[in-house]
Amino acid sequence: MNQYFQDIKVLLIGDFMVDHYFFCSSTRMSPEAPVPVLKSYDELMVPGGAGNVALNMSKLGANVSCLGYIGSDFQAQEIKKLLNEQQINTENLYHISNITTTKRRYYNDDKQVLRIDYEKVLEDWSPDISNINFDEYDVVILSDYSKGVLNNTWFSKIDNENIFVDPKKDDFSFYSNAKIITPNLHELEKASKLTIDNNDTLVKVCQSIIGKTKLEYIVAKKGENGMTVVGRNGFVSHIDAHQVSNPDVTGAGDTVIAALSLAYIKTKDIDRAAIIANAAAAVVVGKQGTAFATFEEINLLLEGDK
Repeated sequence: MNQYFQDIKVLLIGDFMVDHYFFCSSTRMSPEAPVPVLKSYDELMVPGGAGNVALNMSKLGANVSCLGYIGSDFQAQEIKKLLNEQQINTENLYHISNITTTKRRYYNDDKQVLRIDYEKVLEDWSPDISNINFDEYDVVILSDYSKGVLNNTWFSKIDNENIFVDPKKDDFSFYSNAKIITPNLHELEKASKLTIDNNDTLVKVCQSIIGKTKLEYIVAKKGENGMTVVGRNGFVSHIDAHQVSNPDVTGAGDTVIAALSLAYIKTKDIDRAAIIANAAAAVVVGKQGTAFATFEEINLLLEGDK
């Protein structure tokens, strides 16, 4: 089934990070403070942020090229190696004299108990994109984590009819050349400066944003309540979430933008694409830590809905 998306070429632009996991157990409390003493029995380092989007899209069969920056440290070498192992093009993943953004998560008996972030954000990074032919790509993804890659307006020069954004900025006008955007409710509230307390309010907020931009669709992520898709000309679709026991939401938004964009490019059906993305998210939150969904897993979940 991975061949379903193999003809899709993706340019992924965004904040590439490392997710570093420490899996621990504890049998006693510390005599120094009221905290458990953790003993690490395993650790794992995987691509995070835009790197996780790249991995998700590659696992679904797409041809992925990256644009962004990483540091000049061990983590940078590791993320590049991990991406290259999945045949992901890192030619335009630049090394800078900086640390690679890294999130270290500590688990105690399968429950996350601590996260430590290492980062140094650049405010004025602007790559040379003169050598990039944007028309070569079926879709351009902006994976914005506010870690520096998309901190100024250089990306407004991107010329492609299919630009999808997983946003972080409070002002969505920064993504004025985008077609589809996938904010969560908190991001929508910040962008609109309004409180969203039900689906009616949500739809009105999305319609207002669409009216002020060139966006065609907003796919609003509602966590355990699923998704709502709002488009031009009154299009509205509410999609229920799949029930997942002991969900781990780490990286779920990355999976949504990955699956949604590929499914939309393949089907040109936003409702169908959102249903596929919703199922992909359910697969991922049922796994521990940063994970990906295969098309077989997504299809199995969708078949269960029939």
